[in-house]
Amino acid sequence: MLGLITRRLLMAIPTLLAIIIISFLLMRFAPGGPFDGERPLSPQVRAALESAYGLDKSIAEQIILYIGRMLQGDFGPSLVYRDFTVNELIAQGLPISLLIGGLALVLASMIGISGGLWAATKAGQAADEVLMLIATLLTALPTFVTGPILVLTFAMVLGWFPVSGVEEGSVLWLVLPVIALSLPVAGAVMKLVRAGLATQLSQDHLRSARARGLPLMKRLFRHALRPALVPAASYLGPAAAGLLTGAVVIETIFGLPGLGRYFVQGALNRDYPLVLGVVTLYAGLIILFNLLADIIYGWLDPRMRDQ
Repeated sequence: MLGLITRRLLMAIPTLLAIIIISFLLMRFAPGGPFDGERPLSPQVRAALESAYGLDKSIAEQIILYIGRMLQGDFGPSLVYRDFTVNELIAQGLPISLLIGGLALVLASMIGISGGLWAATKAGQAADEVLMLIATLLTALPTFVTGPILVLTFAMVLGWFPVSGVEEGSVLWLVLPVIALSLPVAGAVMKLVRAGLATQLSQDHLRSARARGLPLMKRLFRHALRPALVPAASYLGPAAAGLLTGAVVIETIFGLPGLGRYFVQGALNRDYPLVLGVVTLYAGLIILFNLLADIIYGWLDPRMRDQ
């Protein structure tokens, strides 16, 4: 297992470096700039601002300086939110995004695994087909559809939950965003677990166990569940990263002050340090989540530890 972790980390370093460089170049060569507004700046003022933020240097020099600051944990000043550094903006928005994404991942895993198990116990019956239909619908519906539906139904019509924003001292504001974000992942996990269990239950040794009279639940939990979770574990790594980055839409729908709001505003205003800081953070989290998925994968299937 230690060898697997070491190999993944060695692969992560050049991957993260490539993401930073490509993102840096894309931002620099995109039309517009952070100092383009309704009133054009004079050449002297623009030159002074570019010099103050190091934008007058060559692209190569800027990349080297940025990576050097990043290695020290400094993402630089924001070009739009000039009273804040990028580190401060990330510290404000990241806890909200992590909270929503983490709860959505837990909820999606619980719904998906339990739903897949239940469908496996009802294989070939109407309940199995209904559950798989529900899972397909959940996977197909994007969050920008389910989010407004949940707001309209449970917030505006029934009034059970707040429409938007964060309410201090209450957890009700979390319910709808977490549910909306978790539903597509829950549907995918449910289908993967159901398919994995169907494959495992068709194995010869489990057929023999069934012939010997071993109850279905014992066959599921003792012999079939662990290998059946391998496809779901492989999916949950990228899904965890997707929940974090996908929270941008949910944060916009529910008016939450998460990291996605700063990322969108930074991209629209060409706030290079802010966008690069968020992209670097997201890339690091994606690499971390995939590493955790590989570790879980190796625990579920020991044959993968040497790959």
